Amino acid sequence: MIKVTKSFEAAGSIIALHANQNSIFFTDNKHFLYSIDKSTWVLRAHIISDNSASPLHPYQKSSAFGTRGSGIYSVDTNGSCAVCYTLPPVSSEGVANSIRNVTASAKSISGEKIFLYGHDQRSEVMTFGGENGEYIFTGGTDGKVYMYSSANAHLLMSLRSLPDYIAHLTANESGRYLSYSAYDHSLHVIDIRYQTEILNTYLGDVIEDSLFFKDSRCLYAISRDGVSYIFDLREHTVLKKAIFPTWPTCCVIDSTFRYAVVGTRGGYVHIVKLSDNTIFANVKLDQKGISSLLINDNYLLVGFNNGYVYVVDLFAYIDDFSQALAEYDYPSAKKCLDKNVFLTIHPMSQMFEEAWEKLLHEIREQFSVGNTANAMESAAPFLSDVSRKKEFDFLFQKQKEFEKFRQLVEKKLYPEAYALLEVSPYLHKTDSARKLEAVFTKTFAQAKKIIAADPLRNFPRAQELLKPFGKVASKKEIIFSLIKKYPVFLKADNYVKERNFKSYFLLTEEHPLLKNEDIYKKLCTIAENNIEKIQLYINTQRYNEAVETIKQIVPFLPYKQQLSRLAHQVQIRRKLAQLIQDNKMAEAYELVGMYPALESVDFFVEYEKVFDKAVSIAMISVGRGDIQQTQSILSPFNNVKRFKSKIRECIRQSAYNRLDSLFQKRELTSAQPIVAFYLKEFGKDNDYERLTKKYGLNE
Repeated sequence: MIKVTKSFEAAGSIIALHANQNSIFFTDNKHFLYSIDKSTWVLRAHIISDNSASPLHPYQKSSAFGTRGSGIYSVDTNGSCAVCYTLPPVSSEGVANSIRNVTASAKSISGEKIFLYGHDQRSEVMTFGGENGEYIFTGGTDGKVYMYSSANAHLLMSLRSLPDYIAHLTANESGRYLSYSAYDHSLHVIDIRYQTEILNTYLGDVIEDSLFFKDSRCLYAISRDGVSYIFDLREHTVLKKAIFPTWPTCCVIDSTFRYAVVGTRGGYVHIVKLSDNTIFANVKLDQKGISSLLINDNYLLVGFNNGYVYVVDLFAYIDDFSQALAEYDYPSAKKCLDKNVFLTIHPMSQMFEEAWEKLLHEIREQFSVGNTANAMESAAPFLSDVSRKKEFDFLFQKQKEFEKFRQLVEKKLYPEAYALLEVSPYLHKTDSARKLEAVFTKTFAQAKKIIAADPLRNFPRAQELLKPFGKVASKKEIIFSLIKKYPVFLKADNYVKERNFKSYFLLTEEHPLLKNEDIYKKLCTIAENNIEKIQLYINTQRYNEAVETIKQIVPFLPYKQQLSRLAHQVQIRRKLAQLIQDNKMAEAYELVGMYPALESVDFFVEYEKVFDKAVSIAMISVGRGDIQQTQSILSPFNNVKRFKSKIRECIRQSAYNRLDSLFQKRELTSAQPIVAFYLKEFGKDNDYERLTKKYGLNE
């Protein structure tokens, strides 16, 4: 089912994994860091901190790696809660024959170490954030979540305390969004850019892990009771399913963002389809207690609580799989999937999925000619999937109807064929159904043509042409209307010939039966194709082309509302672009507040980086406790309502850090004006009380 290419053993439970182009790193719960050179696969151990300290919980996410060659680990050295360290260079020397020898020869990490302070005890969970790993987020037993600078450990943000231990933390790739949960079963998501909470909910059990996807519009989360959640953060909806048979512990997402890979305490690895939150495939490993997962290039790294690390070749047999798909050899393709379940998440597997949809047509046609054996043979490689098997079994039970329907059409027994079609809607997707409808469409058009030539003399002939369909319930009304109101149909045809589409669609509203004609459906298809083109023009800021195409489709009255919405999109996007060009920041953000869809417009996304850059610079002053400099850097944004919460938090944190520094130095006189400022602007909040208690000043 999978191909494990390498395996390694550590002293304790694997709580974090990391990899780059040349190396693999992981940490265990006994304070060791391990490094592997990918060229030689040599394992070496390094001591992060005093390894005589008590081990961390085997599933505790109290270690993490950044993108700039640094790591963080939970410690309690001299009142600290974590240590940030530089990853050591990876050596290709020193092959060890046992984990005992590896750890016995381990030396303390020699690079720079920075200790983080803030939580009452060592951190429970942690992660890096920011595009370059410039921030560290930690959560503790005190219910607090802090954000630090990874460069100097300065405290940059403090979130509102939760009433229980923090259970997990996840930041998105840019570091803008943070998902965190507590043992009170709560789950929170905040937008760090605006310092606003976008999700606050309580679930049936504790969230173990989560990840962002779809450009951070959605959040995938797993809870210890086996429930899989997909939160749409924009639409404020949730898809919840209990799908895991054993306690899930960790999750990662594949490079296509179509699947999540979930590990469990029972040793199962589940592949979850994110489009519908269902288990797409799973495999039981020979070790229990999966504690960490990582996807790196073509490898899946699996860490276990007994210290083992597996390196799984995600795309083993991909060449054979690719060749089988190219040759439409689906039995061979299925054999590759059976040998490596992870091929299901390779982008090429989409071809296998799409093949089933095409194959369904072939299966229906095989049943139509009574060739059951061929149909079963064609379907066999796909029937391990429960939904596909159910679909095939249904068609298999109806094979007699397929065969009978084809025979009726071939024998031109049209009333009987339509009667069977009306009670058996699954027949609509057959070639026979398309042939049947084509016969009626051609006959109806021919009847109109001869009536138009000479209505009085050709009526009997037209009636005779349509007679085979006169007993068909779905055709009776339109045939009757043609005979009784033929001028309406002729007028409609003339409008189309003259390209007078407005009059044509007005006529179809007056006489709805005209909508059953093939020409109506073709015109609707033209309109819909143009609407797709208009949306593409809008998305690529080709507004003039969008407006011109809208003008061309305006006569297509059924699409009036859609065209109006598209025209409005052009209008507000142009207005936003002008506001940005004129640097009218407050008005620009006010417009975006009125129309949230504008947030994803490319030029506005780029414009927001102005504030992001300012905040990034301001964070240096926040960390130093330089209140005036923080205010000065962020002052150009004071009039933007959306930024007020973030600016307020930056100033509050700056004041807090200044007080912390002054209290530590016992410079109480200098602290008095800062205290007055803090209490006036922010009140005696929990952070202030904790700070004064820390220095014995809470009288």
